Amino acid sequence: SALEIVYPAHKTHFTRSNYLIVKGGDSPTLEAIPIEFGGAKSDLISIASSEYKAAFGDFVILQPEFDPGRNLIKVDGYVKGKKVASAEADVYYLASYQAVPGKGYRPFVMHLAEKEAHCSGCHNMTPDAKEITMVSADANPCGSCHGRMLNEAYVHGPAGVFQCVYCHQVDSKPNKYQPRVEEAALCNECHLDKVEEFKARKFVHGPIEAGLCSVCHDSHASATFGQLVAPVNELCLGCHDAVSEAVHVIRGVNGQSHPLEGGENPSNPGDVFSCISCHDPHGGNSSFYFQRGISSRFALCQLCHKK
Repeated sequence: SALEIVYPAHKTHFTRSNYLIVKGGDSPTLEAIPIEFGGAKSDLISIASSEYKAAFGDFVILQPEFDPGRNLIKVDGYVKGKKVASAEADVYYLASYQAVPGKGYRPFVMHLAEKEAHCSGCHNMTPDAKEITMVSADANPCGSCHGRMLNEAYVHGPAGVFQCVYCHQVDSKPNKYQPRVEEAALCNECHLDKVEEFKARKFVHGPIEAGLCSVCHDSHASATFGQLVAPVNELCLGCHDAVSEAVHVIRGVNGQSHPLEGGENPSNPGDVFSCISCHDPHGGNSSFYFQRGISSRFALCQLCHKK
């Protein structure tokens, strides 16, 4: 096989920038590889020693910092100081939940037979029923590559104990480990209380109505409570950007509108004030999704302004 950029692959988009994986190949057997991306080029990385071969084979595995958006990766292969091979990958890094891939980029898929063949020398790519339900990153084969995604403050219960196959199919095709069912149909199997809650609402937030839980929640882990994909106001204003550009609720005597964040939430001491202090992100009994089932604007104001 020839020199190959395994991850991320050419003309793909991806959301996690944990790794850059290059396979040296054996046609010919390479001795050194320089890697160029983000406007910088590395020195020659030697992969010829017996110690390196024993540890990594002909792979080079880096932990890079991709730029948001388009990245061009260039790799050369050297033997006896002469360049004998080269490879390029034009990839697109989605650095935020709002990012949209450029035209012509497809989602990166790792668990295809031809890609797993690269990994099988060091990783267990065909775990048995017992191995794939082990509850720690050290024991579960998924943990060797995916354990880092759980290094966050808030971790989804099944992910935290590596019950990956509760949500992912082992034998899905063409790529393994696709979700068993999509979005809300899967989430609702456990979150039955939310199903009943949503049914009781007169008004339901658009993503909920569409069954798109992942618009707001990360199904594995997040730095924000509720496994939100971004801090509350950043998430809300990502769609409702007009709110921050105009007077919100009322213009006070000082000419300013009602604040959107900052300080303590008067109606729930201990919480920081944010969009969800007034609005329930799932729905409510008013078209503005007021908290606590409130349907009147004045009643909402009285939660904090007890006059």
